This record gives sequence, structure tokens and C-alpha cells, in this order.
Amino acid sequence: MIGGFELYYPVIMSFVWIIGAIFFNYCERTFTKLRSKKQNNGPSVEVFMSCYNEEAVLERSIDSLEQITYQNYRVVLIDDKSSDNTLQIMQKLAQKYPNIEIKAQKKNMGKAAALNRALSESKADYILCVDADTIFKKDSLSYLVAVLSADQRIAAVTGRPIVKNVSTLMGKLQFLEYILNIDMIKRSQSFLLGHIMTVSGVLTLFRRSALEDVGGWSTEAMTEDIDVTWRLYDKGYYCTYQPRALCQIYVPETVRGFVKQRVRWGRGGLEVLRDHFKMIPNLSWGQRFLALDMCFSYAWVFLVSFAIFKIFFEFIFIKNLRINLGILVAYYGATLLFYGFSKLFNWKNTYIKYKNYWLYLPFFFYAYWLNNIVVVFSAFYHLFDSVKFAAWGASDRGKIK
Repeated sequence: MIGGFELYYPVIMSFVWIIGAIFFNYCERTFTKLRSKKQNNGPSVEVFMSCYNEEAVLERSIDSLEQITYQNYRVVLIDDKSSDNTLQIMQKLAQKYPNIEIKAQKKNMGKAAALNRALSESKADYILCVDADTIFKKDSLSYLVAVLSADQRIAAVTGRPIVKNVSTLMGKLQFLEYILNIDMIKRSQSFLLGHIMTVSGVLTLFRRSALEDVGGWSTEAMTEDIDVTWRLYDKGYYCTYQPRALCQIYVPETVRGFVKQRVRWGRGGLEVLRDHFKMIPNLSWGQRFLALDMCFSYAWVFLVSFAIFKIFFEFIFIKNLRINLGILVAYYGATLLFYGFSKLFNWKNTYIKYKNYWLYLPFFFYAYWLNNIVVVFSAFYHLFDSVKFAAWGASDRGKIK
């Protein structure tokens, strides 16, 4: 029977995240009033975009990047030995925009190696790391620069991706995940802990000196963004979140592509936990809480899986079906609360289109928790696969429009 107190852990944490997000929202609004709308003479920024077979999305991404309002930046495009026309498109863009520099890798070595090459040759104050399928809001970089400029202890600040391809059910469910769970948890972690689980490879501004302090990105980590976040923490830095720094991204539209992406993310989180598990008593309190939350979350997945197996076993062999509806109501109620507060936090934000997505909340509720169970088991299964470097995989971005 599903019903032990330990199974209510996600509901308890949902209230923690909501309360933290409320306080973050108040403090962030106060901070935003103090920032300058234009920072023409601000710190120098180099935008690193590492590319492998990005001919379908690269030009649109760069065109949007060149429209941002922050002035003191240049773009570094790194081609990681693409097999399509990515390099040719880069050369065309460099003729169109004078602030673009191209670096071509002689051998395909993965995203981290390409970023490290650019880092080794950089002299900029800050490094903006972005993905090639990102479409940027014009003021996104200005918000990120304002955060790093405010506190030298902050090594990285990550922005907020919004799902663009929402024509399918998979796209709509991921849209809800990004505006609900991911956004709410990052807001709360930033306020309560001064640490977030991970900065996003899609849109993150790094302090170059901090990146050099940790040796750049790891070529062996399955998810270089999670890995570099925690290595920055190990050095005493902070990483935070700026939800006003917005961009649009393409997400997988097939179940196979989605699960493959999430298993990679899950494995990256497990790698971090494995490497830090024995160090938990000596970690900063923010890291310690994040690590313990990961442990409890994994424990919850195994407990729920056992409970579901028990329900089916009793139904098949004992002809008895016992389900605690209370916990299902509590889980769904937490989802509704996330949605309500998300709309409240963003009610003036015209960049985020909620439309009638509340109709998909029941699908999102079941799909989200089922996804967590599948991903955790798969990530544990692949955790001890050995890799010399994390190679590029085929990207499932759905239909590019």
C-alpha cells in the first residue's frame, strides 16, 4: 500500500520550494530596480558557442544573439569537426557580423574540449556559454552581467530557458516542466542555499577567473554543466539563477529522444553525488543540503517503485487492490500550486505564453513522476560506464520552425 510518511517527501519539498521561490521573487525584484538598463561600458564578455552539426539552427541563433542590448561582447564559434555545413555557415556569419571569431577543431573531441580551447585563449572578464539552438531575449545578457558584477563570490549565473517547440504533447509537457518545476526549484535554491543544483549549458555567464581556477570544463563528465557547477562549489564559489534572463530552446519531441536526454542528465547528477558522497559532512551547508536532497529523492524513487510493484503483486495474486488516494491528491495538489505561483510570478511577462496549458496538468503530473522513475533506474544502470570524453550525440529538437 502506498502511504508511508517517507513517500510524502516530494510534497514536503514542494512547499519548501514554493516558500523559497516567494522570498526569491521579492528579493530579485528589489535587485532588478537597482540595475542599469544599458551597460555599454560594462565588463567584457565572450560568448562561447560550441557546435557539432548545427547547420539547421546556427544562423537563427546567431541572428538573435547579435540583437542583444548589451554592447561589450564578442562571439566565439567553435566547430568541433562537424560533418555537415556548420563551418561554412560560421564563415558566412563572420562576414555578416564583425564581432565573430571562428575556431575549428582538427578532431572531434566533444563539447567540453571545444569550450576549454576557447577558454585557454580568452582574455574577457566573463564567459557566456550558450547552445547553438538558443534564441535569445534582447536583454538577457544585461541581467546576467548585473548579477556577476554585484558579488565577486558568484562564479556563475544561469538564465531561464523557455520551450519553443510546443506543437506536440511532448513539447507542451516539457514547457510545463521548465516553467513549473525547474524554475520554481532554481528560484528557491538560489534564495535558501545560495547554491543551485546545476547551471544550464543553454545560457550561463561565468566569471572567467573562476573557470580557470577549476581548470575549465571536464572532458570526462557526462554533463559538463553539472560537473563544473559542483567543482566551483568545491572552491568556495556560489552559483545562482536569474529568471529574467530569458531564451527559447528546442526540446525533444520523441519519447526516445526525451528519455535519452534525461538519462544523460540523471547520470550526470549521480556522478556528482558519487564523487561527493563521502565528502558530505565536510561540504558547505548549501552543498550538503543539495546532496541530501538528491539522496532522499533517489530513495523516494525506489520506495515508490517498490510500492507500485506491491500493488500489482497483490492485485494479480491476491485479487486485492489497495491504493492510498491521499498521496495521489497531495502530489497533484503540489503540481497545481506550482502552476498557480508560476502564473503569479510571471503575470507581467509577455515572453511566456501560458495559453491553455493548465488542461495538460493531469498528463504532466503522471508523466513527470513516471519519467523520474525511469530515468533514475536507467542512470544507475549506466553510472559506471567508462568514457574518455563525453562525445556529442544526435540532437532531437523536433521540428525546427
